Amino acid sequence: MRVTLAVLVAGVLAGLTVRGQQRPAPEPMRIEKVKETLYVVRGPFNPCAPGGCGPSSADDGLLHEPGDVAVRVTPEGVILVDDKFAQNVAEVLEKVKSITPQPIKYLLNSHHHADHAGGDGEILNRGIEIVAHRNVRDNIIRNKQAGPPRVVFNDQASIFLGGVEARMLYLGRGHTNGDTVIYFPDLKTVHTGDLIIDGMPVIDYPNGGSAVEFVATLRNLLALDFDTVVPGHGRILTKDDVRAYIPKFETMNQRTRDLVKRRVAKDQLIARLQLDDLGWAHTVSTTTFLRSIGQYYDEIVGAKP
Repeated sequence: MRVTLAVLVAGVLAGLTVRGQQRPAPEPMRIEKVKETLYVVRGPFNPCAPGGCGPSSADDGLLHEPGDVAVRVTPEGVILVDDKFAQNVAEVLEKVKSITPQPIKYLLNSHHHADHAGGDGEILNRGIEIVAHRNVRDNIIRNKQAGPPRVVFNDQASIFLGGVEARMLYLGRGHTNGDTVIYFPDLKTVHTGDLIIDGMPVIDYPNGGSAVEFVATLRNLLALDFDTVVPGHGRILTKDDVRAYIPKFETMNQRTRDLVKRRVAKDQLIARLQLDDLGWAHTVSTTTFLRSIGQYYDEIVGAKP
């Protein structure tokens, strides 16, 4: 009897479960300095998933965290990028208070996912304006999330506060159809949301993501003048990390195209894709990518050569 893709994926995820080993201990939220006047709030860190282990979680032996929050301090107030889950907002705001007495004036969404924008309702209730790409607002409404932004843009927008520009750029589809890069030109720093993470890429197909267009979007990102990257998740990265990310992605897509041409069945793709040499076989996002492997296969099948 042929094994279905769903069963195969479940088996792979189950195989990631760490057996006979103690789970890594959770770690608290923390704030770290990136550059002068720019900080990042990371964590809290939990095993299995950002919210901890649940019935459907694969225990991969790694610590997971909600999205990285950028904190840009200006003489006239603070600009935040993302806000994590709703239950994290109060602690995020406490971390901000630990570095500046300035009030938060704006929050910018990198995309709609709840581990990045789940606190939008809480933020609006505190009188802080949220700015996002139009597709982010649409996704928040369609997914019945709290706090759809009241200020939206199509291609690009800028917030000017205390002599600082925060430029919001829509560079194309990738992780979703609303991924926004927030660029601080004076610091040569970008917050990429989940276009770049410290792990393998993830494509959210129900919300407009595309593996094929993802690569082109990352190339558009490289056209910006930056040296530092606050990723959607993980440690601070560099432009060279983005440069290295693109050929890995291209290699994965090309391997899949080759397997499709050789008529390798969808339920055999995971076993044949060989993610080890790309460094993506065991990252914080690998299990999430595998859950959409069928849609990824279908996209590559339908993509133009």
